[in-house]
Amino acid sequence: MNQSEQCTFKLRPYKKVPLEKKKLLIELVFQKDWKIKQASLHLTINYATAKNIIFRYRKNIIQKKTSCLPESKRCQYKLIGLSKSLVKVVCSKGGLLNCYFKSKDP
Repeated sequence: MNQSEQCTFKLRPYKKVPLEKKKLLIELVFQKDWKIKQASLHLTINYATAKNIIFRYRKNIIQKKTSCLPESKRCQYKLIGLSKSLVKVVCSKGGLLNCYFKSKDP
């Protein structure tokens, strides 16, 4: 066997994953708390490919969003006594922001 024949045995078949399936995979894993393996089986995507998509999404999208926030806005807390306050709560799950206001009544 020569080298070109050996290289063909080592290569795995590659199927390009459509953008819609990638978005659905990310939604299932991050918003609906599915395991990567469950989501990949449900969408008929190779597990290694699905894992790669999720890791790239974490690295490129989620970490970039958190690093662009100034340090003064990352995490703050305030002691609330007997005063009425309106607090804005910002939650980030899977790179999507959810904001809501919560009032504190004594």
